[in-house]
Amino acid sequence: MPVLVHAAHRTLGRALARRLLEEGGQVRATASDGVALLRAEGIFTAACDADDEGTLEAALTQVHTLVVLLGGLGRADADVVRQEGLAAARAAEGAGIERAVVVTLAGSAADAVDPLRRAHGAVADAFARLPLPSIELRTGLVATQAATDLLLSAGLPPEVRARQVAPVAPDELLELVVAVDRARGRAEEGHLIAVADGRTRCTLEEHLARSAPMSATTGRPRLTGRRVPSPAVRDALLTTLAGPWWSDDPQLPDAWDLFGVVPAVPDAP
Repeated sequence: MPVLVHAAHRTLGRALARRLLEEGGQVRATASDGVALLRAEGIFTAACDADDEGTLEAALTQVHTLVVLLGGLGRADADVVRQEGLAAARAAEGAGIERAVVVTLAGSAADAVDPLRRAHGAVADAFARLPLPSIELRTGLVATQAATDLLLSAGLPPEVRARQVAPVAPDELLELVVAVDRARGRAEEGHLIAVADGRTRCTLEEHLARSAPMSATTGRPRLTGRRVPSPAVRDALLTTLAGPWWSDDPQLPDAWDLFGVVPAVPDAP
């Protein structure tokens, strides 16, 4: 039975759909943009917005696993993230799928301090209540190019740049989700929360030095071509960057160990 990647018009979702296709299985997706390209690559893709519950439910017919990458770091309105995730949970229940995989931020909880983690927590709770097994992967700062560009262009003050994060490489997160999909026979009843923190902690300043092209003149990351975020996006970003960016709960299993994926330790900046 196929796996469906929700909102594959986004960079990470699109990359995951392609990576799952490489595994040789059946892959479906939903997307609001780039649908023709995904279909041309062999991914059965339903054209819809991320909160289109009816179309998603129809696309989930006879699907085994739904994957929802919640994201939202560069979005001003966390409630939109919550509504999209809750629509996915309702569609999953209506379609009677076998299992769901939800990727959230470290620290996600319905009573978290910042709005984005509250949104992630509300969605994870909704999936946990469904009558089907679900796996929540709580991950650190996913170091996509879009996230790096946002952090560089936001004009982060020194005290924010000094905050500690535990970055996760996008390719490694994708490999983890692929490994979770492979482990279908190991799925248990209920809602499993597993931690997918980055293996090393560093400051945001150090992370950006690793991730961004450097200017030969200033010795700092180049800003050319990056769009300055709106005040609303910047305010939401600063709130989210307060963390936490890893999980200290000893009761939660390590996802990398649990599913046999070994993330690399990044070089020093």
